[in-house]
Amino acid sequence: MEKIERTVQINAPIDRVFHFHDDTRNLLKITPPGIRVTIETQGVPGLGYEVTLKVRQFLLFVMRWHVRITAYEPPTLMIDEQVSGPFRTWKQTRLLKQTETGTALTDIVEYEVPFGPLGKIANALVIRRQIKDMFTYRQATTKRLLESA
Repeated sequence: MEKIERTVQINAPIDRVFHFHDDTRNLLKITPPGIRVTIETQGVPGLGYEVTLKVRQFLLFVMRWHVRITAYEPPTLMIDEQVSGPFRTWKQTRLLKQTETGTALTDIVEYEVPFGPLGKIANALVIRRQIKDMFTYRQATTKRLLESA
């Protein structure tokens, strides 16, 4: 199981940061260039909330990703887990903590790649770096959007 953890300080109230992340439409605003996301289905934010995304990357790869919120404790914790999609397993935890200057947002991603040894090689060469870069971009964009609002 791979694990990536990253924290960013956002000068915005914790409730605003939390609810920015439980609105799936905001995913479209924080997705890096080169990745196109379409929301195919979604429900009402909260525990058990499910969304299906169509993700296109490098103009060639198209995948459907179905995730479910498995923990939802406003305004400090949200966990989503893959029901079906490109990974063997995927779990994203968002931890939020009120600070003197706003909110500390920590993203923790735990995942397993498919395809056994070939997947492990692809992870070492490409996938892990892409996930780290994606979360760096998402957090920086979230910070910019929320601090400028």
